[in-house]
Amino acid sequence: MDPRRWDLHQLLAAYESTLRQNCKDEAEWTRLRSALYAEPTEVRKERVRAGRAAPAAARVGLSADAVASLLGSAAAQDAMYGTA
Repeated sequence: MDPRRWDLHQLLAAYESTLRQNCKDEAEWTRLRSALYAEPTEVRKERVRAGRAAPAAARVGLSADAVASLLGSAAAQDAMYGTA
């Protein structure tokens, strides 16, 4: 594999993987990952000053409706293939 041919997503994934491997435990990785994915301070201050909500990408998790839809879809696929 030649990293010079990788796209940006592959390079960033490799970098993140390297960082994770060098963490001594899961707690350190959680702290480091939070710092990497955190909204920059200047951006957050400007967003708060302007009264805008946090971007949707910053929110984690699914709504109850999304979970119900996902489970319903999985059940329908199981029923279609007779695995339920």
